Amino acid sequence: MAKHGAEAGGSSVKERLDGLRPLLGAVFLGAYAATPFAPGSLATAVFLGTGGLLLAVSVPWTSTFHKALALAASLAFGATVLSGRFDAGTFFEGLPIYFNIIAVLLVLSVAGYPIRAESFTAQIRALLSAATRRGVGARATSGALGHLLGAVLDVGSLVLIDVILRRAAPHERVEALTWAGRTFSFAPLWTNLNVFTATTIVLTGVSYAGLLAVSLPFVLVGLAVTLFFAWREKSEVEDEPETPLDRGAAAVLLYPVLLVAAVALVNVLVPRLSLTATISLTVAAIVILIAGLAAAMLRQSSPLRRLGAETRDSLAESHAEFALFGSAGVLVVSLEALGALEPVGELFAALPAALVAPALALTVGLGWLAGIHVIPMVLLINTAFPLDSSPAPALWAIAILLGAQVTMLLTPFSNNVTMLARLTGLHPIEIGPKRNWKFGLALALAVTAYLALLTFLLL
Repeated sequence: MAKHGAEAGGSSVKERLDGLRPLLGAVFLGAYAATPFAPGSLATAVFLGTGGLLLAVSVPWTSTFHKALALAASLAFGATVLSGRFDAGTFFEGLPIYFNIIAVLLVLSVAGYPIRAESFTAQIRALLSAATRRGVGARATSGALGHLLGAVLDVGSLVLIDVILRRAAPHERVEALTWAGRTFSFAPLWTNLNVFTATTIVLTGVSYAGLLAVSLPFVLVGLAVTLFFAWREKSEVEDEPETPLDRGAAAVLLYPVLLVAAVALVNVLVPRLSLTATISLTVAAIVILIAGLAAAMLRQSSPLRRLGAETRDSLAESHAEFALFGSAGVLVVSLEALGALEPVGELFAALPAALVAPALALTVGLGWLAGIHVIPMVLLINTAFPLDSSPAPALWAIAILLGAQVTMLLTPFSNNVTMLARLTGLHPIEIGPKRNWKFGLALALAVTAYLALLTFLLL
């Protein structure tokens, strides 16, 4: 009885705290939006304060991994204080980059608002059916959609594809989702809406155009080969959609491209804004504009209410984001103060220039396999070995991204594998390494060859 009472009490506390999360999250995002225009002001203090509070009320209800990370961060912070190396100014100057990532993730979680509308979901189903009738197949079509929608929705694209497949091709669903996951792994190499990509661009100092120049050849060839093999595995759509194809299908396909282009344009026009701030503000403005136009055209408030509901849900369910990146920020800043990262920097600095890119790719890949989330890991590497010191920024940037791509479907610690496991009901090892080890091996060989070519051309 006592145990059940404790569980009920814990659940009640969680419900009350979760009820506050949307309000705290709104204050957090509002302060984040104001910070670029008034750095070092009250907005920054509110941003860090609400972020820290949300971190504290997130950790108790996250996974064992997140709790272990929070414990490690607390121990490192305690060691910093006890050793006398804690400097409040340095500490609070280092945290914003991690809370910025959380803010971008929260904004991007509603970026798919327009194409999650029921009418556009029907158009995606119609696209799947039309492609199958032309011999493309459900697996190849799901792969193409996984890449294109993944540029905007990240792993949320897999959720949307799963919704379609459950009705249109239930017997092909698991394999089609697997191919969608494989093609999605190419999206972070180029889309500026991916937080990992944006972080890599900022840390290495590469221009977006420079990144595209070195990444698109690999993306285009790799994606084409992946879709070819998906096409060879013939698969049918079992349920014909009632909705015919119309211009809504074009909107589904164009929306990700236009959103990426809009962020790139704003980044060029307003260079003083950080890329993460540009992403957040541009995406938020476009989504709000679309919701407002839809409400005006329909003469009803339902589009705005749906956007509000999606935003509220995103803020209420943000435990993992705050626990992961907030704890990682405290850990990395504390380790830097303790000098624990110096050996890592010395190791990279001692390598010949031609070996730094392969070493970065290998470190990112192995670290992610070991369970270290890829974004905090890259931030940790940058703290030890400043990535903006590269003689060829594009080379180091693509090395980091490619190292992550190789292991994205091989580590149970990636969002991709976690989402696929949740959707299919399969164990992360089953839907991840067991199904994708051949894909990962082929990718590793291609990455090795491509990095060797780029090293020869750029150094």
